[in-house]
Amino acid sequence: MISHRPLLTVLLAGSIALVVGIASGPLWDEDEPRFAAIARTMVETGDWVVPVFNDTLAVDKPVLMHWCMAACMTVFGTTEFAARLPSMLAALVTALALLRAGTRFFDPATGVVAALAWLGCLLAGIEAHAATPDAILTALCTWATVLAAEVILGPGTSTERAGPARQAAGRSGGGPCIACGDDALPRLSLARSGGIGLLLGLAVVCKGPIGFVGPLAVLVPWAWWVAVDWRRGEMAAGPWLRQTAAAAVPAVIDVIRSLRPLALVAGAAVAAAPWYVAVWLRTDGAWTEGFFFVHNVGRFLEPMEKHAGGVLFHPLTMLLLFYPWSCFLPLALVLTAWRNWHRSIATPTVHTLGLLLAWAGVWVGGFSAAATKLPNYILPAYPAAALLVAAFAVDAARRAAASGRWPHPRWMAAGLGSLAFGGIATAVTVIITARFGLAGAEPAAIVGLVPLVGTVVCWRLARSRPLAAVEAFAITALLFTALAVGPAAGWMARANTIPPFVRGLQARDGGTARLGTFMMGSPNVVFYSNGHVAQIIHDDAAAAERFLTANPEAVLLVPDHHLTRIKPILPAGFGEVGRTRPMFREFDLVAIGQLAPTTGTARTARTDEVVR
Repeated sequence: MISHRPLLTVLLAGSIALVVGIASGPLWDEDEPRFAAIARTMVETGDWVVPVFNDTLAVDKPVLMHWCMAACMTVFGTTEFAARLPSMLAALVTALALLRAGTRFFDPATGVVAALAWLGCLLAGIEAHAATPDAILTALCTWATVLAAEVILGPGTSTERAGPARQAAGRSGGGPCIACGDDALPRLSLARSGGIGLLLGLAVVCKGPIGFVGPLAVLVPWAWWVAVDWRRGEMAAGPWLRQTAAAAVPAVIDVIRSLRPLALVAGAAVAAAPWYVAVWLRTDGAWTEGFFFVHNVGRFLEPMEKHAGGVLFHPLTMLLLFYPWSCFLPLALVLTAWRNWHRSIATPTVHTLGLLLAWAGVWVGGFSAAATKLPNYILPAYPAAALLVAAFAVDAARRAAASGRWPHPRWMAAGLGSLAFGGIATAVTVIITARFGLAGAEPAAIVGLVPLVGTVVCWRLARSRPLAAVEAFAITALLFTALAVGPAAGWMARANTIPPFVRGLQARDGGTARLGTFMMGSPNVVFYSNGHVAQIIHDDAAAAERFLTANPEAVLLVPDHHLTRIKPILPAGFGEVGRTRPMFREFDLVAIGQLAPTTGTARTARTDEVVR
């Protein structure tokens, strides 16, 4: 698998895994239905400039994600599939970037394993099937990083630059000959630099300044380090610190000449400035102020929406969500750092591995310094982790094939053990959550068998066919993640009773019911109501009374622990017309509406059953 037709392998395996991973269930959590509702509004109103949620300006994210969803909705309709399709395509685009990087930096086998490791890790699988911006951002940042890095690591440092001056200096290859007039770093062409800038600009339209700052925070220090390293290699022997100090300033000039920052900025401005200027003008600066000061500066300085965590939050969650490849990530990181420090490998490989360390470290370290933390914030670091474990796995398999013994055998055994443990943990977790909010989800626990079977297969292959064992591991990871985020997640999503409950309520009185919420905010209600939802988020019973009396078809959704505030103000003829238990909640959601005139009373409906 990893030696024949790499592109076909990645496209075929990745596409199958992504299709298997399509969940048939409703949108999850708060973000998916919120973003999908904004995209639907764009389609319905034709206004693709100002993002609007429930008739209110939405300032939390820029619009590239909404544009992609809206484009899909115009083709496939306002469905969960259309909302999630952009993330699926973006995940596949990232896999192709890793295939290219792995092939050029190492070899085709490493490229294939890196691409499949990315698609087969848990968080990438989740985000590839989520109506959120993270998979799109990661695709743009990954391609921008790879396209810049491959020039610095590629022909500019090859043996093709030998000329009279190089020959006179006794330099026939192996890197730049700065004394011969070579640049310490090869230069990006104007077209490539401008193209990378366009990708960064699109990333800014996807998720804000981090789309521009993040990749450059990786590339600039790393390129400077590469330039310093090449310059130090031509200096007379001396203390490391003195050599570095002498090379530091010239290396800054090398980086500027290599990356062409003016072209980068110009490309980013072409991609991002038109929309940012348009939305600023259309909203009199309201969107710009809310997004930059609240959702960028504010999120960095203070935890928002209770998403806080310690400095180890992201490293620990990465170990969990990079499963099943996370078992090898710590060893790959330690070995890479050790080999780079002791220079036990060729200089170009040192620079390549240094890029991967910087790539992962900048994204994880940067967001670890922020006050607001969510696991998906560091998704752009996962491609670097995939390249690292792929390079480690392929190299270890080749060493085992040559010597008959795997390097670091205890760690390898522990890695396979963690694969099996993950399967058991998955089954146990599903069964436990089925008892606490995911009723009926028990059959999804069968997905835990995949890692167990995969462990046995990998163990049997490891002794006689080491590369085949790596293939089996990649297939196991891909199959497990696809089934976990697809059929298993779809089965568990049946416990999400809000979508059918809302649809049933809206179908009352010929589909003319107008929905409102009291003391709760639920994007699920907004998306599945297909219309404006009156949201009374404060303890304002008078506002609830006005909403009910203004429209005979009004239905107000109230958490049952707030019913005591509502009952005294109910208009005549209004009462409970439905009730359901949201996932992972300790309260029922009660629907208050006009009672059936023939009885004057309402029977209570449970789950997705609604009194009409």
